Amino acid sequence: MRYLAKAFLASIVILVAFGSIAEAQMGGGMPMGGGPGGGQQPSGEEKKEGVAEAAPKTPGLLPTTPTLPPPKSRRKRWKLFELEGYFRMRTDWDKNFNEGFLDDNSIGGAPWPRALSCNATAINHPCDDTLSSANMRLRLEPTFNIDEDTSVHVQANVVRGINSLSDAITVKRAWAEVGVPLGILKAGRMPNHWGMGMWANGGGKDPISGEYNYNGDYGDTVDRVSFSAQIPGTALHAMIASDWDSTRLISSQTDVNKGHEGHAFDLDDNDDSNAWVGVISKLDTPENWRDAVDRGETIANYGVYFEYKTQDWDYDLTGFTLGGAFDPTKFVPRGLKTYTPDLWGKLAIGSSTLEGELLGQFGTLATLTDQGITGSSSIRKFGGVGRYMWKGVEGKLRMGVESGFATGDQWDNTVQGQTNVAYANLLGDSAVCNARHACDLTQFIFNRDYQVDLILWHQLYGAVTNAVYVKPYLQYDITKSIMFKVSNITSFALKPVSTPGNGSVYGTEFDGDIGYNAGHIFAGLSYGVLFPFAALAHPADDILAGGGGFNYGTAPDGVSVNQGDAGTSHTVQARLVLTF
Repeated sequence: MRYLAKAFLASIVILVAFGSIAEAQMGGGMPMGGGPGGGQQPSGEEKKEGVAEAAPKTPGLLPTTPTLPPPKSRRKRWKLFELEGYFRMRTDWDKNFNEGFLDDNSIGGAPWPRALSCNATAINHPCDDTLSSANMRLRLEPTFNIDEDTSVHVQANVVRGINSLSDAITVKRAWAEVGVPLGILKAGRMPNHWGMGMWANGGGKDPISGEYNYNGDYGDTVDRVSFSAQIPGTALHAMIASDWDSTRLISSQTDVNKGHEGHAFDLDDNDDSNAWVGVISKLDTPENWRDAVDRGETIANYGVYFEYKTQDWDYDLTGFTLGGAFDPTKFVPRGLKTYTPDLWGKLAIGSSTLEGELLGQFGTLATLTDQGITGSSSIRKFGGVGRYMWKGVEGKLRMGVESGFATGDQWDNTVQGQTNVAYANLLGDSAVCNARHACDLTQFIFNRDYQVDLILWHQLYGAVTNAVYVKPYLQYDITKSIMFKVSNITSFALKPVSTPGNGSVYGTEFDGDIGYNAGHIFAGLSYGVLFPFAALAHPADDILAGGGGFNYGTAPDGVSVNQGDAGTSHTVQARLVLTF
């Protein structure tokens, strides 16, 4: 039935959208509604410089829209083709990211690999505790404007392909937007961003603040059909969307694709992961928000993002070979249902700004027998972040504090010393779960493009999880083009038993950054130092009591080699960005 419902919704949306277009064309007058912001300035009347006047209270588009259109008075002249993007070059010098431990999985592993030469067998081989690298990206974001209300958007990355496993040119996204009198219709593969980006983060332009994260490496992309419109008589917008998160096996991945090379198809509907998304928000454009703040007004934006996701069956891809045959024994029941409400709000009062996001994810996994777990598993995950900022000294000084949390669980990573979330044991220990006849899945992981620091969460863990952190910061604009920022991040474990050292404090990190921004050129230099505490240590585990393995393995001389306190880590990062 859900597939009929999706088809029915899509049909209604298309009929309403194109029926509205036809009505506007037949009427011969100006289209109803229009874009956000106020009307155009009267002809011949110049607008004075300075803080903009208050715009009419027409809200912007939903925060899931990749780019918010500016008010009519600020729009560029209509063009058939627009090209935006950037060229980015980054260098990294990282010292002691392995924290003095050995990256040998048989003896517990380490949070970062050592230099390859450290594992060499040659006599007098070198072993350096630093690693350095450089990477480049050219991001292209062309827009094809069919008319003033209809456009097609593309995002593509161009990187050096000689020394990489990925293609040199990758088209990440392509979607269409149709503005109609009743709302906005969008379809295709598009970015997904909500709130502060703690959970849904597009990894590029933030549609709420208008800022661009030039240091992003991931970005959430969804296959989506959505329709959004203003709720009559209110300042609120509403959106409903259908997402296709996963289709599992398609014909081009198996041996049944012969004769269908030009149009691959989904091999089954029952193993698809589908989601319905609803959003209600009050959201000003970034320009209107900044103007209101500059005028000293009190302004608030807020909203709720709700996702309902299901997957009835699944196909276990363990051991599957691309182009191989379907294995009927790997088609297994799953029974996944999740409910995810995400609340966000932002308030500016005078020189102070408060912003927060709070998420809860609830649901069940009915069957995990293919993972060795009997009984069902409940899902209970929570995460949140809050930020306070005060601005003074004619807007040059910004200081404040940020704090966030993400729930954890009691399970060590698959390799205990490999701290990155890629090695997280998300399903728990099958023996313990079977003894309880159930398992609770409670580990929440921040979006990897929500960047808190330079070392601990950004690199060693990859994302905030099983933690509470506190981050005071200060930023000062030395000139119009030169900015300086310092911050301190102290992080605590919510579930100490799942950390490598079974400790309650991860450590404290100090980060500093100086940046130059003029026109289309941005250059920056950052330094960070992490002082690790007990949660990152490698204690001697008791193997007889079921310890993880830091006491398992010895050097040729019989001395244990992967135990002790974690060492201090340093990083120096430089970046150059040219925007267009």
